[in-house]
Amino acid sequence: MDVTVEDIATCKKRLSIAIPREEIEAKFDERFTELENEAFVPGFRVGHAPRRLIEKRFHDAVTEEVRIKLVSEAFEEAMKEQDLDIVGEPDIDPEKIEMPDDGPMTFSVDLEVRPEFDLPDDYSAIPLDKVERPEVTDDSVAEALERLREQNGSLEPVAEDEIADEKDLVQADLTIQAGDVMVVDRQNVRLPVGAVAIEGIRLDELPDLLKGAKAGDTKEAKITIGQEADNEDVRGQEATLTVKVDEVQRIRLPDDAALLEAADYEDMDALRGAIRRQQESRSEAQFREAQEEAVRTWLLERMPFDLPEDLVSRHANRLLQRRLMSMQYRGVPAAEVEQHMDEIAGATSEQAARDLRLHFILDAIAKQEEIEVTDAEVDARIRFMAVQYGRKGDRLREEMEESGQLESLRASIQEDKVVRMLLDRATGPAAEEAEDEAAGEAPEAAPAEGEAGEAPEAASAEGEAGESPEAASAEGEAAGDEADDDADTEST
Repeated sequence: MDVTVEDIATCKKRLSIAIPREEIEAKFDERFTELENEAFVPGFRVGHAPRRLIEKRFHDAVTEEVRIKLVSEAFEEAMKEQDLDIVGEPDIDPEKIEMPDDGPMTFSVDLEVRPEFDLPDDYSAIPLDKVERPEVTDDSVAEALERLREQNGSLEPVAEDEIADEKDLVQADLTIQAGDVMVVDRQNVRLPVGAVAIEGIRLDELPDLLKGAKAGDTKEAKITIGQEADNEDVRGQEATLTVKVDEVQRIRLPDDAALLEAADYEDMDALRGAIRRQQESRSEAQFREAQEEAVRTWLLERMPFDLPEDLVSRHANRLLQRRLMSMQYRGVPAAEVEQHMDEIAGATSEQAARDLRLHFILDAIAKQEEIEVTDAEVDARIRFMAVQYGRKGDRLREEMEESGQLESLRASIQEDKVVRMLLDRATGPAAEEAEDEAAGEAPEAAPAEGEAGEAPEAASAEGEAGESPEAASAEGEAAGDEADDDADTEST
């Protein structure tokens, strides 16, 4: 068998194979000999039909069988001989490979191969001097306490002659009219004294319009309807925004006693202490995350290399589809998605290339350092995930086995272990401090919100203080994307 390999693109090779005629004839002879002993031919007992008749009767079926078997065996042998480290699935279609009547059988296969690069000698001493720990101060605790107070406040109407301020809400009737078309008609709607979007129309004029308004006022403003509007027919048109204020509402903040009762604490010092612990826990998590990101960035900057274009394209398409689906679930208007499609697609392509490059680097370091993942570590991660999602561990494992995600999970754990190893070996004050703190840290540690003596209400409120539901959702999406990306890169 003759095998040649040529480069046809970045990280892409063409494997050309020629199977000699003598190998083909030997395979035919082997199969027909088997049929002589087992084939049923009318008029003859099994094993007594003439070879000539068997070859004629079963020629087409044997030709097809031999063709597929030869292609499979030749490809497997050529891969071992050339020692090619391929990624993805080989671009081969046996149905398009013909069996010649004479001469060798030839075919070629295009393969994406793992990129080649050298690991730097100093990857075990990544500098982390510039990574700073988020600071927890008395001011940050006080600000969080006030946000908690606001979250436990109650809305109450103000006097009719009092005007709306920045943190107030108004109960009002709102309309948007473009010519003779009533684009929006919302009755008795509650509005913040701030910018909002209604039916895809962003109302940046609303803060200035409502600030200083009082009950009974009617406020108007000329607006231009943006391209994100749900109603395509009115996009770009001039319109009149009208708000009839029925009532101004203001948050009445609870006093210390009411706040302590809502948060289930005995005194303010205990509540402040719980908030401080929560902030310190979050600071530790953010500090660790910043260190890990610094490690990844260092690796990517030190090891630039080209990637298989088709592999990047497939991964980018998966990322794009998930991102579009997530935006749809969050209620982002289709028009807005379409308007920013080029920007979204560009960002996902960059992310796909970064994900894959990092995957190859971490995998190479894992091989160099002989870092492996045990079954016990996989089981522990599945149990941890099951607790997070409120699922049964056994059932979650079954689902992951059925969907082929267990190996993806194993790869994700391996990459985590590599990053932790690099952090342990990193240099600089931040690394030394992290090493000291990690000495007594258990893997997969429970969040600090679960500390004894800390009220869930206070911890939850503090953890989300000042954060919009959209922001929280975006963070959850990012976490989900990251997990999915691990699964995607495992196919390499």
